[in-house]
Amino acid sequence: MSEAGAALHVVGPDLHESLLVSAYDLYLGLLPDAERAMSQDHGETLYALPHLLIVDSGGYELNPHDFESGEQRRGAYLPDDRFGHEQFSEVLSRLPAGRDLLVVNYDEPVDPDGAGRVTYRVQREEAQAQLSARMDIRKTFLVKPEGHSPFLDVAAMTPDAPDLVAFDVVGVTEKELGGTFLDKLVSLARLRRLLDESGCGEVPLHVFGSLDPLLTPLYFMAGGELFDGLSWLRYAYADGLAVHPEALSVLAGDVDQRQDRRDALRRVLNLRELHHLKHRLARWAHEQERYDILGPRHQELREVYEIMTAKLAQRR
Repeated sequence: MSEAGAALHVVGPDLHESLLVSAYDLYLGLLPDAERAMSQDHGETLYALPHLLIVDSGGYELNPHDFESGEQRRGAYLPDDRFGHEQFSEVLSRLPAGRDLLVVNYDEPVDPDGAGRVTYRVQREEAQAQLSARMDIRKTFLVKPEGHSPFLDVAAMTPDAPDLVAFDVVGVTEKELGGTFLDKLVSLARLRRLLDESGCGEVPLHVFGSLDPLLTPLYFMAGGELFDGLSWLRYAYADGLAVHPEALSVLAGDVDQRQDRRDALRRVLNLRELHHLKHRLARWAHEQERYDILGPRHQELREVYEIMTAKLAQRR
């Protein structure tokens, strides 16, 4: 059972809006009821509860070298080689019909010593071909840096940008947006502007690995609309920050509570905080002069946002 799978036993019944799962975890049975989730019994599983089920390709789990910023790995990590492009296609074909599905294209891990990743145009064409097997689903194109570059080059995406209208969502990983946090925000804002100017104004941006009570508002202010990550599993959300889980027990006065109960409560509270964060961001989108809407860290958020907009203006 994966870490996410263990958490779903606790919080799954409370997820009514959306849920992101990995095709890797589904195929390898690392989630509860994984087989039934891909069968005619789907409606009887917890995966039928959310309005939208998002299925990631499994590329994140296949990468032994790099992880999202909020994840701390200890020791070697070796992905299961029983999962690859063929197995992703099998999961895609088995996903249930008749429900809202958003599926991310399969992104093949790149050999650091090989030729590098293909061009943005070829990535887009391959993603369209992969996902065309299912006409009844919504589709996310996860765009990756070309060649051996660690970061996306938004300017180089310009010629192919109008064709991104073929997708329901365009995705990027937060680590591949830039080398500093400010670079990430500016790159995301430039990508949002490029899509708007290329006839893709209705195509939202999904920032993979960006879920954090302090950072997510800034990614939203830069143009992101969908967010996911592991911080809600591993940290505690308190006072607008993600803190060490033990810190929550001190703040909540539960220092004598058992570990399993503390973990369950922490995840439920984190999801509640994410629900509140969603509504704060929606309000700010309509009242952008009201930074106080953004919560206890609104002063810091405003400062970074103003730095980002100033740097973005310099690059026009």
